[in-house]
Amino acid sequence: MSYKLNLPGMFCVPDAVADEHLKLARELELKVLLWLCRHGEHQGIEALAAWLGKPQGDLVNAVQFWIDRGVLFIDNEQATATANNEVTKKAQPLPEIAPARPNQAQILTRVNEDENLRALFAEADKILERTIGHEGQCMLLVLHDSFGLPSEVIYMLLRYCKQIGKTNNAYVEAVGRDWGQREIDTLEKADAQIEQLKANLGLWNALKQRTGIQTPKPSSTQHEFLRRWSGEMGFDIEMIHLAYDEAAERTGKLSFSYMNKVLEGWHTAGTKTPAQAAAAKEQFRQKRAPAAQKKVPKGAAAPTGHAPSFDLAAFEQSTFEVPIWEGEK
Repeated sequence: MSYKLNLPGMFCVPDAVADEHLKLARELELKVLLWLCRHGEHQGIEALAAWLGKPQGDLVNAVQFWIDRGVLFIDNEQATATANNEVTKKAQPLPEIAPARPNQAQILTRVNEDENLRALFAEADKILERTIGHEGQCMLLVLHDSFGLPSEVIYMLLRYCKQIGKTNNAYVEAVGRDWGQREIDTLEKADAQIEQLKANLGLWNALKQRTGIQTPKPSSTQHEFLRRWSGEMGFDIEMIHLAYDEAAERTGKLSFSYMNKVLEGWHTAGTKTPAQAAAAKEQFRQKRAPAAQKKVPKGAAAPTGHAPSFDLAAFEQSTFEVPIWEGEK
């Protein structure tokens, strides 16, 4: 049986794509190349993401696949012209670009070069109790080569993820990327980090029991908040729960940024117990009461009820005010 093409319209694809790279290219990489061939090489990542409905980080990796093989290249003249046109605009921070994903040939080359990597891949299967496959090998190689985690630290990371029941590649890579960026690159640092993560999880579970939070585990940002509140500020679950109550009363939801604001204020003021927090709150309320009474017009009825127990505007003017932690996202 033979086939004939229906060709109402055509566009060019480099010969090398079919002759040399078709076996190695994955689905997304082929989609990206076909879209660029059809719509023009100067299309940006934003347009690709909008058309294909994929995260920009994945598309950056797919484009890099073709750049590495010489099928695409960066147009420096176009980049220069674009920069000249944008000089009057306010500079914006560049998005973080994920490291390029290694292909199978690159993985085989690295494994032949480094026997420790062969051992790492084999041990990962045992620790996670599954075959990690090509994607898992990519993930481990990125953590090792791009983020600088030694094999022994990756072993500890895998065992920790297995212990907490989070063994999917995306979670392991996210935690490993965080470790690499914070230079947790020795057994001692990794052990301390794992102990802190376990403590954070204990706080999270205690907070869940008291508040009815449904999320099984904290996010990476919430992990950092918990670490800072317990490790740096020395607050226990009683004070963290009290900060949760203040945030819920004011915002009607779980707001770690608002909780951080409250706990920062208590830490600055030296407030360490619920009794001290209640006393400071009552003192602040009494201090506010005369000012509120003065605002009642002559002859008008006094307002019923009372003001919210934690007025944000007044709070920001009080001694409790501190900036929201810069690590919040």
